[in-house]
Amino acid sequence: MNDLRFAFRQLLKNPSFTVVAVLTLGLGIGATTSLFSVVYGVLISPYPYAKAGEIWMPGLTSARANQLMRSYRPNEYLEMAKLPVFSEVMATRPGNALLTGEFAPETVRTVEVSANAFRFLGVRPLFGRGIEPSDVHSNGEAESVAVLSFGRWQKLFGSETNILGKTLRLDDQLYTILGVMPPRFGWWTDDGLWKPMAIDSRVQRSVFPIARLRAGVSPVAARQQLHQLQLELAKANPAGFPNEQFVTTLNNYLDMTVARGPMQRSLYLLFAAVGFLLLIACANVANLQLARATSRGREMAIRISIGAARAQLIRQLLTESIMVSLLGGLLGLLLTFWLTRLMTALMPGSMVPNESRIQVNAYVLLFCATVSVITGIMFGLAPALQLSRPETVESLKDEGRSSRAVLGVRTRTTLVVAEVALAMVLLVSAGLTFRSFLALKQVELGFRPENVMNVEVNLPPKQYPNWDQRNRFALELLDRVRSIPGVQGATIGFGGIPFGGPELAYSLEGQTDPQVRRIKVLECSGDFLTTLRIPLRRGRMLTEQDINRAEPVAVINETAAKLWPAEQDPIGRRIHLDDLEKPPPFLLTSPSFTPDVTIVGVVADARNDDLQSKTQPAVLIPFTLLAPAQRTLTIRTLSDPTALVNAVRAQLRQLAPEVPLNSPRALEEIVNAQTAQPRFVTLLFTFFGVLGLALAMAGIYSVLSYAVSRRTREIGVRIALGAQRGDVLRLILKTGANLVGLGIVLGLVASFAATRLLASQLELFQIKSTDPVSFLAVMVLLSFVATMACLIPARRATAIDPMNALRHE
Repeated sequence: MNDLRFAFRQLLKNPSFTVVAVLTLGLGIGATTSLFSVVYGVLISPYPYAKAGEIWMPGLTSARANQLMRSYRPNEYLEMAKLPVFSEVMATRPGNALLTGEFAPETVRTVEVSANAFRFLGVRPLFGRGIEPSDVHSNGEAESVAVLSFGRWQKLFGSETNILGKTLRLDDQLYTILGVMPPRFGWWTDDGLWKPMAIDSRVQRSVFPIARLRAGVSPVAARQQLHQLQLELAKANPAGFPNEQFVTTLNNYLDMTVARGPMQRSLYLLFAAVGFLLLIACANVANLQLARATSRGREMAIRISIGAARAQLIRQLLTESIMVSLLGGLLGLLLTFWLTRLMTALMPGSMVPNESRIQVNAYVLLFCATVSVITGIMFGLAPALQLSRPETVESLKDEGRSSRAVLGVRTRTTLVVAEVALAMVLLVSAGLTFRSFLALKQVELGFRPENVMNVEVNLPPKQYPNWDQRNRFALELLDRVRSIPGVQGATIGFGGIPFGGPELAYSLEGQTDPQVRRIKVLECSGDFLTTLRIPLRRGRMLTEQDINRAEPVAVINETAAKLWPAEQDPIGRRIHLDDLEKPPPFLLTSPSFTPDVTIVGVVADARNDDLQSKTQPAVLIPFTLLAPAQRTLTIRTLSDPTALVNAVRAQLRQLAPEVPLNSPRALEEIVNAQTAQPRFVTLLFTFFGVLGLALAMAGIYSVLSYAVSRRTREIGVRIALGAQRGDVLRLILKTGANLVGLGIVLGLVASFAATRLLASQLELFQIKSTDPVSFLAVMVLLSFVATMACLIPARRATAIDPMNALRHE
């Protein structure tokens, strides 16, 4: 307590030091803690489920398949649940349903789950109850009941809690509401509902199982037993498993989060960057402590002379350092609330699990406190060790220049060099990510997204049960939309505009290939090229006659045209779409449907996977060949397309009042979403780099200012003996230049090593981790800013009066 009281008095006696040190540490600790809150919410604890790290998902890999999350028939799931290595297995079957009745028609995400699902996941409802085993009868039939997500409850009923027992009409069937889940529960949906899954061996719709291991069972043992079961299932259902030899996998559920992959790597890189920033802050405060050490040498000598032990001095000095650091931690914690909200706003929602909650919780507070204590020890240890050395006689002399003072100068200059080197690494990383982001923004799309929007139309399967009805509806809707004033073009298909879409196995006429290859298949109408502004290279585009008659013809992109030898023209040749030999039940086909389509044209390449990947081979077929219940309508307008949403909705309401118009979204918004994750990384790297640069320059300024104060007498003598102001200016600037130059050299070496971690994100845009433009720009920036930091103390040195300087000591 005596040490604490004395430390508090010392900080009050030196308010300028205290304020600067607390602000510096507050910035470093605040940035580190806020990024930890993101890492904790996204990577460490992204899910609210009970013991999420003990959930395992079965899959398989082979030469032709990599199914991390595999679907199984219901009877296969039941067999899996009987394996003794699993304590419990649950299943999920995602789907959609048309909500009607007292509410406006809307397509709602409906997730069927096994009767044990809510017990398995271990999350209690906000009110009401979840799905229980009693909701599925012994014959496998399920009760017509539902549990609402928090978002769906708010959307339909606001905050009304008197809804238990009310009914919802889903696909013309009434479902009784059992309960509402809390906001963070988002199993496969955060805006839909959950229904009990009927267990009927006659139903062939696949389910996705997950499992918990029995106590004492290792993942290796569970995988071996599961593999034996899958071999037996493959014999009974050869079409559902790879023809070649496969390996069974068990993947931990935490490794399946959408934040894994690019976002995980980005967060780890940013966490390393903010660690560098914290080191710079520590070095800065250590410099301040060492400057104070000179004035406290006499105090320490007196303490030693009257019997104080070295350990007592170190304890006292570290107490002061930790107190400063804890004050910085409190400031950092205040900054954390703001920075966390800012980072959350910048983060792309598609890269974060919908159950994640990024917030300042108990773990974040504990992290902040721990970092504060460790930081206090880090920047306080060197000054404490230096001041506690027993050089009593020299320290008590009025003009004593002990080895401790010399060591202090060396330590301070070493710290400044380290600060510059760390700032160099941060700025180079920021420069490289910025260059890659600019390259991403300049990627040639191959289509023009301005004034284009996508909307989804989901038909009720029971009301449109056959291929002809669904296609007549789509053709009529297209005609109505094209007649709306301001519409320049419209096309309709099944997803994949412009990114994504189904990828189907295929084979080329006259070619044999042992490897299974896949091609993107886009359903479209004749206006596809006009709507997206994609040029036709040769041949012809699909015609209205092709569409109306559902002709088995197709158009391919330039990448797909390269699948044939250079001397062969693909026009007139055929592609066999293997996966459409037996289309899934939701894809209705005409009686004369064939999976063989004839190529009639080649169109220019357009980005169809994402902005960071090369264009994938694609084939465009008439949308009338297949008839799913869900369609994507793409519309080009003369101005803002979202202004015509109501007009499109009105036409749809006239055609089919029970069919909702879902998810209107501008194509530019879809394209911009592709840059959200790189933008997030670039902004944070730039912020950390600029902050690190500012702290490093503050370190240079403080060291040179201290050097000028220490050399006041020397500079006065030099001026008295005839030295010019310019000579003094060059002397001080040279001192600063030596520090900065050495820091840049060390920073270059460290940057070459550190930026190799960014290589995977840079190579996509032909930017190397040794990009000379980025390195040169950072060197110029560092040199300029460092010169400005050196100039102020240097100019102050030139203004020294020789007479005053000679009387200085």
